[in-house]
Amino acid sequence: MATSEAAFDLSQAFAAVRRRRLPAALTFVALALGSMLLALLWPPSYSATGTILIEQQELPTDLVRSTVSTYASQRVQIITQRVMTAENLMGIIERFKLYPDMRGRKPREEIIATMRRAVNLQMISADVIDPREGRPTKATIAFSLTYSNRSPQLAEQVANELVSLYLQQNIEQRQKSSHDAVAFLSGERVRLTTDMDALQAKLAAFKAKHENELPELSQVNLANVARTEGEIRDGQTRSQILEQQVLYLDAQLAQINPAAQIYSSTGERVQSPADLLKALRSEYTKATALYSPDHPDVQRLKREIEAMEAKQGIDTAATSAAALEDLKRQLEDAQAKLADASHRYAADHPDVVRYRKLVDSLQQQVAAAAVANNTATDSTGAVTHPQSVPQAQPDSAADNPPYIQLRTQREAALNEIKALADRGAVLQKKLNDYEERLARTPGVEREYSEILRELSSAQNQYAEIRRRQMEADVSDNLEIERKGERFTLIEPPLSPEAPTSPNRPLILLLGTVAAIAAALALIAILEGLDGSVRNRRDLAQLLPVPPLAIIPVMLTSADHRLRARRRVFALYGAAGCLFIALITIHFLYRPLDVIWAVALRRLGV
Repeated sequence: MATSEAAFDLSQAFAAVRRRRLPAALTFVALALGSMLLALLWPPSYSATGTILIEQQELPTDLVRSTVSTYASQRVQIITQRVMTAENLMGIIERFKLYPDMRGRKPREEIIATMRRAVNLQMISADVIDPREGRPTKATIAFSLTYSNRSPQLAEQVANELVSLYLQQNIEQRQKSSHDAVAFLSGERVRLTTDMDALQAKLAAFKAKHENELPELSQVNLANVARTEGEIRDGQTRSQILEQQVLYLDAQLAQINPAAQIYSSTGERVQSPADLLKALRSEYTKATALYSPDHPDVQRLKREIEAMEAKQGIDTAATSAAALEDLKRQLEDAQAKLADASHRYAADHPDVVRYRKLVDSLQQQVAAAAVANNTATDSTGAVTHPQSVPQAQPDSAADNPPYIQLRTQREAALNEIKALADRGAVLQKKLNDYEERLARTPGVEREYSEILRELSSAQNQYAEIRRRQMEADVSDNLEIERKGERFTLIEPPLSPEAPTSPNRPLILLLGTVAAIAAALALIAILEGLDGSVRNRRDLAQLLPVPPLAIIPVMLTSADHRLRARRRVFALYGAAGCLFIALITIHFLYRPLDVIWAVALRRLGV
């Protein structure tokens, strides 16, 4: 049943095609002829392509590093923007007289846009191994530049011009980048040189201002302080030794008569009045230590001393000073004897008791003599000496050699003490100066360190800039000699022999398919709009009962003649239309012989 229905439907379709064969044929012929004319009359477009290889620099990058840091694809895009400017494109259009039909009629922007659409840039990449990460990646190794035009000669010429612009722009851009890097680094080097000169001048002025307070002199100043303190201590020690020596010499001078000793005829020494006075004072001191002040011996010795002093006319101040020194010597002697007796005997031994009384008596006398000596000196208007060294009275009449020798030694010791005091003052001043330097050193060190840090930073920057400038100079020479990364034209644009568009076989194929589809669609539409009853099936659909019989169509001779005339008219009409179309093409577009030759050449015949 399904087979019979399918056969029935198929027979109905063939019947519809037979009925509508004339409009379907006309539609098919019109569309097929249109597609054929479109394929033959569509102006061809020729494309010229040049391939540019991106070559790496010849020298290893470890030896010479280029200052151009952009990637190849990025640089190609930058060059494209530079080449595809309106000024460059209009120059090319005017030089090669491109788009003559558009110039004068279309605005400038539309002409430039048309040319930009005619230029095609395509990057060529390859799978490579990234040396930094060790994994596969895409790398741009070349790019192709294509220009399309209706004239193959213009396509070749313009493509060559664009390729030349790309190559020239790459050279100029790389050289400009290297020149700019060299100029920038040279300017930075000059600036850093000026900064370093200013910092060095500032450092020199700072050193001149604080030449003794610099941090590197801290150890020297500390050593000077230690040495000066040692010299001061040595001077003080030496001064103390000399003072003791003066005291010792004064003690010896007090026991020696300035005058030479005189001996009697019997050989005994004749004591001078001064020696007798000293002996009386010594006896008086011992007597006062043993007896009371009212004792006859004490009173006697006192009167003899006063009489002898009055007889000799001794100066009161000099006598008091001499007596004081004599009492001090006696006190020291008595203290020494007391210490020895206390060591040898008990505390209540008579010798210990006697020496203790003698020491107490001498201490009281020393104190009284000291007060009397100060009073006598102040009353005579003499200048008192605050130092502990006693000032001996000069004795110009002395003729005793031992006395003169001791006095000379004493004077030499006093002169040395004075010299040590003067030197001590000088050393103390130097010590104060060194200490002030050390005290100011921390403040100076902060500013000094800041200047040194600035200078060191400037020197490091200068060294780095100088190193980079040398590398930039080498890189600049690399670009000048074209040893770096460069664009190499490996396939120049050639004059195309075959057009790249349109695709005429494809147009013919698509036109034929479209003509068949349009004819079938026309048949389906006409059949759908036609309500005529032509067969049993149509009648069964209209009536509720099936037909009893079918009378076939019976054509008369007049019907046959009418159909024949229609076929003749259709044939003549088609021939006339074709003839009119050929005449129109021949006179309005291009001669038919030219079209036939071009068609044969394009079809490769």
